[in-house]
Amino acid sequence: MFFQAASRILTQSGGTNMNTWIVGNVPIGHHQHHYSKALDTGSGLTELGLKTFFMKARIMAGQANLKDNALGLTDFKWLAKEEIEKIVHGKYWCSIRNMLAER
Repeated sequence: MFFQAASRILTQSGGTNMNTWIVGNVPIGHHQHHYSKALDTGSGLTELGLKTFFMKARIMAGQANLKDNALGLTDFKWLAKEEIEKIVHGKYWCSIRNMLAER
């Protein structure tokens, strides 16, 4: 389930010009976000937050091409670990820092 979802989102967001390899079949970690106010889904259920799961992947060849991506993305960045720390929120950083490789 996670492997297929990660493969699909890589293709939908970065295009077909990247040859990627997803390392393993299970997530290496997750980030849990709690909503400040519960959301009514309209189906009788209430959402209290969400989880984002992370898979380790490598780009073997090629480059992301956002033209015709299915998610409406217009820009992307390749960032080093220390660059990511400077632009994400503190709680998010605490969740992901140990999943990221050093240079």
